[in-house]
Amino acid sequence: MKHRLYIAILAVLVALWGCTRVEMDPVPGKKVTFSVGSYVPQTRAVSLDSEGITSFSSKGFLYAEGVSGVQDFFGAAGETIAYDSTTPEWAPSHDYYWPKAASSYVNFVSWYDKNGQPATASQTAMSWVIDGSSRTLAADDNIMFADVAWRYNDNATQYVATSGVSEGVPTLFHHALARVKFQAKATPVSEGTTTWSVSITNFKLEGVRKQGTLSLTNADPGSTGTRAWWTGTQGSNPAWSLSGAADTLSRAGQTTNLTVNDQPVVIMNTRSVLPQPTTDMQLSFDYAIRTDFDSTGNNYIIERLHKTIALSSFTSESGSWDMNQSITYTITINPKTNLILFDPVCTDWVSDPNNKMYLE
Repeated sequence: MKHRLYIAILAVLVALWGCTRVEMDPVPGKKVTFSVGSYVPQTRAVSLDSEGITSFSSKGFLYAEGVSGVQDFFGAAGETIAYDSTTPEWAPSHDYYWPKAASSYVNFVSWYDKNGQPATASQTAMSWVIDGSSRTLAADDNIMFADVAWRYNDNATQYVATSGVSEGVPTLFHHALARVKFQAKATPVSEGTTTWSVSITNFKLEGVRKQGTLSLTNADPGSTGTRAWWTGTQGSNPAWSLSGAADTLSRAGQTTNLTVNDQPVVIMNTRSVLPQPTTDMQLSFDYAIRTDFDSTGNNYIIERLHKTIALSSFTSESGSWDMNQSITYTITINPKTNLILFDPVCTDWVSDPNNKMYLE
């Protein structure tokens, strides 16, 4: 009987052991978000909303513990990262969670292209091709590329949070294009009983290169952090390789009247251009000056004139249109003396009135 009792007790113990459940506090997975800014030399970074940008593209390259090779973290096509003002945060179209292992990490390559897509977009190479056939540069084009975020995981993003920037993958954008604008004014427009009216026609800028390739290179630094792209040798600045024949930006057949004293009138509105030297560019236009000697409208003369000038003679000190540069050329015509002045002003493409470093 004792043997049977021992066996029964043992059976009960085995049954109890088999039904025992170990309770553990669940650790919720953490969603992947982005901390986003765009580059300006003076302030280092500004918010993308200054340009009305609410989304961009990104690819993730996952190196997971125990798995050989790289996996597409966002799928082969990548993801659209959009800003959600209710959160507020920059995040993918649906939730992605950081890999669980401490040794797993993701590399992120991000870009913004208003009217197209890069020809290549990998961890170590990114390129755009403007060839005039498969893609022609549009006046409102805006192409940007972000520094590559190397070897990030959940632990790495915690560092970003402690640095005063909202938590997320650090994503710092750089403009790939330049912008130009041409405007003109007439001064003076009156003196005593004499008034002047000036108009500009057949405005054109010759020698502009409209085709080129931007080839960017990057490399794994071997540690967590962001790394800027370069062209050519490591550490060099990104640069477009120009191709094709020179072309013309033109406002042929359109007339612009300059009738307000000291108030510039736009001749060619702000448009995107490939960064390039201005050495071979020629600016030309026809202009007419009407001189009224009294207020009757019957006592006047009209002169029709032409002006051609090398753009490099009054452009920026570098003699080129550079990435992230927005250049406004102001032409001032003095109808009294027929003196023409040219005043280029170069600014950064974007400015941040609040001097904020990042948008969250």
